[in-house]
Amino acid sequence: MFRKKILTILTAVILLGASEAWATSIAFYEDGVIQEGDEYVSVGVFNDATVDMSGGIVTSQLTAYDSSLVNISGGSLEAIISTDTSTVNLSGAMQIGGLGVRSSGTVDMFGGNVGLIEAWNYSTVNLHGGTISNYLLAYGDDSLTVNIYGYGFDYDLLAGNYRGGQLTGFWVDDTPFNIDLYYDDTPGGPIIDTYSHITLIPEPTTILLLSLGCLLLRSCLNNQNIYKVERGKL
Repeated sequence: MFRKKILTILTAVILLGASEAWATSIAFYEDGVIQEGDEYVSVGVFNDATVDMSGGIVTSQLTAYDSSLVNISGGSLEAIISTDTSTVNLSGAMQIGGLGVRSSGTVDMFGGNVGLIEAWNYSTVNLHGGTISNYLLAYGDDSLTVNIYGYGFDYDLLAGNYRGGQLTGFWVDDTPFNIDLYYDDTPGGPIIDTYSHITLIPEPTTILLLSLGCLLLRSCLNNQNIYKVERGKL
């Protein structure tokens, strides 16, 4: 059934030297679309609305609230925030300056380019693909989870530009990746140790190969035991 889209549009004035340019901010309370040719200063997504962004520009910030769902497969955004119990899915050729996840928000990243990701308590980040060009930061307790799906993982504590080391490996589609991890232990401030929140999850083929390897090893051990028993009878 077609659901009526309710949009709240707020008009803003941006001063550019002596000239004036008009831009808009928009709030989605029900399902909506952001596409090529659309340009907004800021975007808010509320309730259980689903917003699909395949193009366009958000010059300031898109914020997902409540239990909303935002699917981004194209376009350009300065920043995204996922909060409450919202979910943001990233794929395709989109460009994002910075992404924040907090207060039970969830981000699933399958592609695209993000400058940086900062995740806080009660949030979940699932990384399946794409590029993080600056850093990944995770700060909080055990309620924060960063899951990285792939294979060939390697962690070098001395690499990277943000003191937390660098994680390299391959995504499920065999694309190589490298992620600089953020670390901070400035006196008087909280210790931010991103790597302590990361869970590395081998993709299915790797798990299958490991299982086959265990079965083969078990078979070899069983054969050796049978051989030893038979020799004992001789």
